[in-house]
Amino acid sequence: MANNFEIQCPCCESLIVIDRISGEILLHKEKEKKSNQSLESMVSNLQTQKSEMEKRFEKQLESQKDHARILEEKFKEAMQRADKSDKRPINPMDLD
Repeated sequence: MANNFEIQCPCCESLIVIDRISGEILLHKEKEKKSNQSLESMVSNLQTQKSEMEKRFEKQLESQKDHARILEEKFKEAMQRADKSDKRPINPMDLD
């Protein structure tokens, strides 16, 4: 009688070896994927991915600059409203 179970995953076709007694996974070996792409096509794919990531980074950087400016404007508006207000702020201790 074998000490281990060998199971092939129906989804990813990886090999899983399980100990019969303890139920622990002893080995998980993924199926090797064969690449049909040439080296030149992989390099061009990497270059396009790199340029897309740089564009996204620049877009996020610009949005962060705008975000800081917008927050500063909101803060100034809130300070102006606070200065114009004649009402005293509510003290939470007075609500008892």
